[in-house]
Order: sequence, then structure tokens, then C-alpha cells
Amino acid sequence: MKAIGLCSHYSRQGDWAFHYALTLARMHDVQLNIFHWLDSPFRFRRDYVYVDDKKETLVRVTDELIAKKELELREYYDFWLGDFVKVGFRLCEGNEGAELHRCLHRKEYDVLVVGYPEHGTDFGGEPIEKFASNFRTPVIMVGPDKPNSYHLNKRAVEILDQLGIRQGDWTLIKP
Repeated sequence: MKAIGLCSHYSRQGDWAFHYALTLARMHDVQLNIFHWLDSPFRFRRDYVYVDDKKETLVRVTDELIAKKELELREYYDFWLGDFVKVGFRLCEGNEGAELHRCLHRKEYDVLVVGYPEHGTDFGGEPIEKFASNFRTPVIMVGPDKPNSYHLNKRAVEILDQLGIRQGDWTLIKP
């Protein structure tokens, strides 16, 4: 294991996923790369994004907006990171699935951790369970109801001994 990828979103399940990913990165002394997507009504071209939680205000993406959102992302996790410095941040603009495939190809992670908000959540244009089940690297979804509830794809089950997850705390993801 050389790097952990985290799909960040500001939610209870996203926070649980972060804490698990950080624990895993510390356990293996590897890089933690945090990926975050700007929220947009458009699936592929994300020239316009929402800047408010209620998804009422849509603005054009500018360099200033990207810099502001990157700073917000870093500040959100800074306290929890403590003295852990092997961390990278990436503000992603494209489709979740396509961006994650590119980052995997560039070897930015080899295990992916995702917050699991609820069954059927859209992720990259498909239900999150289908995405995770078919993804070509180990995926661990955390949630939706408690922080020690893990949903693993088959590739993650193959390396279960490296994930620090107890028997009984995980289930196999079914698309």
C-alpha cells in the first residue's frame, strides 16, 4: 500500500470516511490524497458550480473561486490532520468516476475510501454501490448509519488483513 485516496464531502459519513482513511494512512505510513468535487448541476462540464449549501447560487468557475475552495478544503481537515503531513489535496472538476480513474492511472492512490451517505446515492452518474463494486481498485465505503460500518468491494476483501477492519464490521458491496 503506497497511498490512500479519500473522496471528500462535507457530511457526517464523509467525516467518518476521513477518520478511517487517516487511520489507515498512519497505520501504513503512506500518503493520504484527498479528492473533492465542486457541486455542479452538470455531470461532465463543470464550468458552473453551486457556492452555497442550499444549491441556490450558481457561479462560473474562476481561478479565484478554485483557490478559495481549495483553501476551504484544507482548512476543513487541518485540525484533524494534526501532525500528519503526508497529505495532498485535489479539487476535482470533472465527473467523479472519470477523475478517479485518471488519478488511479497516475498512481495517486491504491485504496479508495468513500463516505456512504445512503443507498443509491449518485456517484459519477451511477449508484454509488455499482461504482464501488465495479471499480478496479479496493474501495471501502464508510456509513451510512455509523462510523464503524464498512462496505467493501471484492478487491478490498482480498486485502482485508491490511485494512484494520474487524470481522463483523464489514459487508460486501452489492450493486
